[in-house]
Amino acid sequence: MSQPDTKDVILDAAEVLFAEYGYDATSLRDLTQEAGVNLAAVNYHFGGKEQLATAVLARRIGPINQERHRRLDALPPRPAVADVVRAFVEPAFPTATGCPTGHVAPGRDFCRLMGRMMIDQPAFLRTFLAGQFHELGSRFAATLRRALPRCDRATTWWRLHFMAGAMAHTLHSADALAHLTGGLCDATDVDAVVEHLVAFTAAGLTAPAPRVRSNPRRCAASSAAASPAIRPAPAAAAGPARPPRRSRNTTNTRRRSRP
Repeated sequence: MSQPDTKDVILDAAEVLFAEYGYDATSLRDLTQEAGVNLAAVNYHFGGKEQLATAVLARRIGPINQERHRRLDALPPRPAVADVVRAFVEPAFPTATGCPTGHVAPGRDFCRLMGRMMIDQPAFLRTFLAGQFHELGSRFAATLRRALPRCDRATTWWRLHFMAGAMAHTLHSADALAHLTGGLCDATDVDAVVEHLVAFTAAGLTAPAPRVRSNPRRCAASSAAASPAIRPAPAAAAGPARPPRRSRNTTNTRRRSRP
């Protein structure tokens, strides 16, 4: 049996430690001890802790997002809402990514890792996630608007946000629900979990949009920024300002005595 590649050994060790203790609390010394390698090996393969963390995340996110792109390509011009939801959520579950266990646990472990990263908020995380999800999110938003033409852009993005949250919570906490229900809700039945999630999320996406009152301050600021020509003229343009009035308080004024 061949020995595992050193790079994969380091990635596996980093994934375990980051999920258990978080990015900030995990030192390179911890990583090298867990992986059984020296610091030079980490620097050779990744260049440092930040690059190692992004490689750990990209290794899990990359295949899922590739499958999502593939499914979006296969959708018709006017897709059903449930098909859009399925294209997003199903690739994150183990049976869709080649996991033989038939259990949501591998997805749960990844959500645990992401949860710790989101708590620590290392400096690189926002830029990394934007690179991973910006194009994909825009594609899903555009596809969802074709399926729900009455939804405006803001509503569409909010509902995508809620869909991602429902998926992450399901992956992370399905075992807790199984325990709570005494096994009635079976976390090992991944197909059933996905079907329940798709049905629930699709119903939420198709609900009527709420009537949201706009924030007048934000609207005024947005209007002024968008239309500089209608901004009020500076005070100087209306004429010279009046000089301030002098105080008429004479309590402390000394009268000059006549000679």
